[in-house]
Amino acid sequence: MFEQGVLHLLLRGGITLVILAACSVYSVAVILERALAYRRVAAYLRTLRAEVEEALAAGKVADALAACGARPDHPVAAVFAVGLAALRRALEGRFALAPGPDLAATVEAIRGATARETADRIAALERRLPSLATLANVSPFIGLFGTVLGIIEAFQAIARTGAGGLAVVSAGIAEALVATAAGLFVAIPAVVAYNYFVSRVKVFAQEMDRAGQVVVEAVLREAAR
Repeated sequence: MFEQGVLHLLLRGGITLVILAACSVYSVAVILERALAYRRVAAYLRTLRAEVEEALAAGKVADALAACGARPDHPVAAVFAVGLAALRRALEGRFALAPGPDLAATVEAIRGATARETADRIAALERRLPSLATLANVSPFIGLFGTVLGIIEAFQAIARTGAGGLAVVSAGIAEALVATAAGLFVAIPAVVAYNYFVSRVKVFAQEMDRAGQVVVEAVLREAAR
């Protein structure tokens, strides 16, 4: 009985519930797509970092670049690759690693290149998150709007028929409140997912910053040899 009643109310929800249903489908699609994308990034992160740091500790810049090239779409690998390419150019011209202004310029160039790549990769990781935040903020208001329209319609029906009482009003209000419930149903998962994804992006951003610092440390080691 309850399930049939809820289904009946949903079918009578009108355009508001249609909009919320579309928002829900889009929200679920974004959540699944971002979750899979972040899972792929996290899956190779520890292995990539270990391979690059091990190769750099041994002074094998080419091996470190090869490890990054095996995962060209990985954001941390991309930051490593930009910095390592600059390091390889510096090694080809030994004067760039000579203590003094040349070394300082090389370090600053690597920091600038890795910082720009990090910013680009963070923007890619944050793709579609603003729309998820917008849905989380707007969906309850869409539901509330549908509720207000439903209550107005219920009271207009009472005015037309001249009938009153709790039994008459409760049916219309129940239909109206379904819109509010639907708005919360869309908003709550979107809020939870958005906050979780933002925390994951922060972790990846820290890893990319660390990658840039690892390359800078490799430059200083090579300069000290």
